[in-house]
Amino acid sequence: MNRNIALSVVLLLLCYPGVARAQVAPPAPTSTGVVVPDRSVTLAAKIVGRVAVVNVEEGDRVDAGDVLVDIADAELRANLAAAQARLRMEEINRAHQEKLAARVRNLRQQGSVSQEKLDDANFKVDAAEQTAAGAKAEVARARAMLDESKIRAPFAGVIIRKKVESGDVTAPGEPLLVLEDHATLKFRTSVKERDISRIEKGQEVTVTIDALDDLTLSATVSKIIPSGDPSTHEFVVEATLPRQDKLYPGMFGKAEFTP
Repeated sequence: MNRNIALSVVLLLLCYPGVARAQVAPPAPTSTGVVVPDRSVTLAAKIVGRVAVVNVEEGDRVDAGDVLVDIADAELRANLAAAQARLRMEEINRAHQEKLAARVRNLRQQGSVSQEKLDDANFKVDAAEQTAAGAKAEVARARAMLDESKIRAPFAGVIIRKKVESGDVTAPGEPLLVLEDHATLKFRTSVKERDISRIEKGQEVTVTIDALDDLTLSATVSKIIPSGDPSTHEFVVEATLPRQDKLYPGMFGKAEFTP
């Protein structure tokens, strides 16, 4: 009897292969990955100077615009004052040259001076305007350099790394702090190339976090990097995670992509 049933099943599959294909669905893609912050930035100095105050420690939460590091600015303020004084002098000179040129124009209309005198007066006005513009640019540059003496938080987040102390001398490009935005956390994973065609933005993902006693979270695919690693043949996929206490960047987990 069992032999007859088995034979009937084989005949059915041979006659209707679509039945077998419909019943044998491929398993949902799975992969391992890690929790990452929504944004991460390394804050560096742009000027040379002595660090006067460091206002944060690792683990501190900060708001956008907070001054995190204050670099001594006495010399920068002096440079700005000198640039402003030069600008005032150049503006006075420009106004003086414009008055002289106006007089020459009147005399030229009366035929009392040559065209050459008028051209020379106009040239001096143009030169004074260019010099004043250069002085104005120097003021802007000095003000920008002064602004760089205060390292501010570009967004609200958490200080996760501190590489500077009061009294240190900074150099342009030298890393000082690492700031992460933990308002939104994501799960970053690498998916094999045979599975990437079955994953799309907005798709639901079940993420299991090992460190939180295999806590299961429902996430959503937010990013697919459309270029695979030629050595591993894997593609990076990110999924936005819901808010969860004790969930931190760096935690390991597993993802299952719901068909």
